[in-house]
Order: sequence, then structure tokens, then C-alpha cells
Amino acid sequence: MATLLHSIQDKYGADDDAAREYGWIVFVSNSPECKKGMFPPIMTLSDYDISSIGHNGIISRNKLSHIAELDLTDNLLSDWSEICALLKMFPGLEFLNLSNNLLTPSAELLLGLSSGMSHGLRKLVLHGNKVDWRTVHHLALSLPQLEEIHLSNNGLGNPDGSFRHENVRQIFLTCNEITSYDAVHDHLGKVCPRLELLSLGENPFPTIPTSTGGFNQLVSLNLNITKINEWADLDKLRKYPNLKELRIKHCPLLEEYTAHERRMMLIARLPNVHILNGGDKIPDNEREDAERAFIRFYMDEEEKPKRYHELVEIHGRLHPLANVDFEPTYHVKVKVCHKEDSMREEVINLKQTVAQFKGLLHQWFSVPTQNMKLYYCDQVMVQHSGPEEMKWPNKALYTYDVQEGDKFILDEKVSLTKLRTNSGTLLSTSPSPKVYGSPGNYRTAVQFGLTRQSEQFGQRPSGPTTPRGAASGVSRNLFGGGSSSGGSTPSSK
Repeated sequence: MATLLHSIQDKYGADDDAAREYGWIVFVSNSPECKKGMFPPIMTLSDYDISSIGHNGIISRNKLSHIAELDLTDNLLSDWSEICALLKMFPGLEFLNLSNNLLTPSAELLLGLSSGMSHGLRKLVLHGNKVDWRTVHHLALSLPQLEEIHLSNNGLGNPDGSFRHENVRQIFLTCNEITSYDAVHDHLGKVCPRLELLSLGENPFPTIPTSTGGFNQLVSLNLNITKINEWADLDKLRKYPNLKELRIKHCPLLEEYTAHERRMMLIARLPNVHILNGGDKIPDNEREDAERAFIRFYMDEEEKPKRYHELVEIHGRLHPLANVDFEPTYHVKVKVCHKEDSMREEVINLKQTVAQFKGLLHQWFSVPTQNMKLYYCDQVMVQHSGPEEMKWPNKALYTYDVQEGDKFILDEKVSLTKLRTNSGTLLSTSPSPKVYGSPGNYRTAVQFGLTRQSEQFGQRPSGPTTPRGAASGVSRNLFGGGSSSGGSTPSSK
């Protein structure tokens, strides 16, 4: 185990040439204090296993008198007599951090040690020890200029009146075992008249008292992760005349609301709060929007809070806003055409891909997906640009901007190797879309689908038509806009 003075000498003691060598690295301090043979005014000795102060003969008190800040976090200090000796050895100390040491309740010992002692310390941090209210009080008696005290994670229960201080302005009590806000109000709010900041986060108290007379100078309050579950309790914070900043998150009261609703409700209910949850100052336009939203929120409720009537006096009775839904539609009813006698109207999910849609078509029409050719017909644009072949299997249907009433045409990739006219002439031996109708008056599936759509709109299909009995080649224009393939009239055999 180490002592404080030995640790200071090891870390901050300078050689005669004001330089220290660490292997290949030479450190030369530019601090004016070090150049004068003095220690720096701010010292950090965290996790040095320090358990005591040490002997005064190692370092003269004059070399420590100017030190203003000392951080001894994560050490092994457990004896309050060592703390009192430390304060006497560092007369100019203004900030002392003793977080995560081994200090325990010793009120009687401190009462004797601190008797007649007065130190100018202003900020004391005791996070992560196991002190009680009486011990803190007897320590604070020797610190008349104390302004800020940190007591988080000490297992502290409800204040019992044993601690009081005239000059303390900030008290941090996060993560303790305080179950009564009434005790905090009566035994801290009234006996610490200059208190401006109070942090009570992560304490399990459920309510805020209605009593008055305390926290008259309170500016900032932290209620994060408490058990408050009634809006009426938060409304009581309006009685604090100087409260401007509030932190309140993760309380049962707020769980049922969205982040936007939580902020709106808090701003509207607490006109005295100017800074919420550590953000910027609430602008006037946001406050007005929150207050108007608050009126509309409770407009149809039978039991309205008092704040509702106050805001109606300011903004009047408002009309409800129109509920406009900008969420895109992903389920639409479309037509699917396969053969002359096979037309279906179905509701499809537009989030599926073309490949997934083909799998669904296979269930409906028993056509193998690898033998499908699929076309999309926009009911408006198809008359001008024809159907669009859906070639990309991983493309989502909604990217085609499918609307209610649009049509899909399912064609099959079938080789026409034996299609002949009545006279027996072979028409084609190359792959072609499947055709329907008698020879000489045949149509592809796409032409069939377009014809039925044209008939639906009272129009004739565009493009040339083949007269019944004509012997020209099979039409290869799937979109009905070009000429049929040329060819001479076959002669009869």
C-alpha cells in the first residue's frame, strides 16, 4: 500500500534539471510551477492504492500550500483521521475527490477531529463510499465555504435532519435509497436555504409533496429514473419560484407516450421550466405549439387537468387537426390475366419482389416460374407506351408505382414447333409467346390482355390486325404498336 506523499513525490517530483527520462522518451515540463521547483496546482492520483497520508518530513507543507485540486479516486482511504490530516496539509485545496474509497460512517470520530478546524474547501466528492447523513454533517462543519457536495451511490436513506449547511448550493444524491421526497423537501430544502441544484436521479420515491416553503432558490432539479407516476405530482413543481431546468426521463409516468408527446406534455404543463433534459432553451414557438397540442390532446377527455383550462384562456378553444395519413399503401387490388378464360382480381403486397410474385402466380395458374414472362400494365400509360416486361427478379413491386386497378399479364415461354394453318403450312419453328384462338386468328397472351383492357376502356386494340384466313407470319409485336412480320401468302398444296 502507498501513501499520498510518496505518490506525489514519485509522480510529480522533478529532478534537478527539471527533466525526467523514460527509456527513449524524455519529458520536460513546461509548467511554471515545476520550473520553480514546485508541484502543479492540480493533481490526479487515481488508483494508486493510497491508504494513508504519510510523514510530513517527505515533502514540506510549503510546497503543497498552493495546490487547489486533488483527485484521489479509486484508492484505499478508510480512516477519517487521514482525511482531516489531508485537509490540514493542503490549506489551499478547493476541490477534493474521494470517490470509490473505503470511507464509512464515523460521526463521533469526526466530531472530535474536526472540532475547531476550518478549511476553505468548496467542492467535495464522496461518490461510492458508505457514509451516512450524520458523518457528512460533522465533516461539513469544518468546511464553512462548502458549495458543492457529491454523495451519489452511498446507500443513503431519507434525510433525517442531521445534515444542514448554510452555503451549500449543489447537492448530488443520484443512485441512493431515498424513498420520500417529503423528507428531502423538509430536511434539505428548508435547511439548505441557498440550494440551487439538486440531483435525485435513480431514487425510488413515487410522489412529490404538496408542502411549500422549501427550495426557494432551486434552479435545477434531476428526477431521472424515479418512480413518479402521476402528472399531478409534476404539476407541483410549478410552486418552485426559481426552477428553470428539469431532467426527467424513464419514469413510469412517461412510459406510455412517444418521445415527442413526452416533451410536448412537459413543456405545456411546466411554464416555469426553460431547459428540459439538458437541451437548449425552449423557444417560444415550440412552447406555443406544445400548449396548443396539449389543448387538442385533452379536448375529448371528460376529466381535464387544471392546466387545460389555463391554456384555453390563453389560446382559446381550438378545432381538432385533420388526421392525414402519409403512410404509403402496400396492399392494392389488381387484375392478373393469363388466358382468355383466366382473369383474376387479387389484393397483392407491393413489398414483395418480382420473383416472389411469380411464385404466387405459380400457385394461382400452375405455370412454372422458369417458364413465365410477366408484364405490368399501368392503366393510364399502357395506351401510350404499352406494357412493361418485368425482367428483374429482385426488384420490388412498389418500385413500379402499382396502383389500384392496374393489370399484370402472364405469358408463357413455349416453342411453337407444330403450329400450322388449315392447309398444313408450318407457320414458325422459332420460340414465340403462347398463342390463343384458331389458326389464322391467333393472338399472344400479351395481345389478348391488351385487347381485353382496350375493350374495358371502350377502345379497339392499336396496331395492324390480321384478317381471318390471312396466311402471313405470326405477329412478333407484343405491345400492339408496330407492324406484323412480313411474308408472302403461302400457296395451297
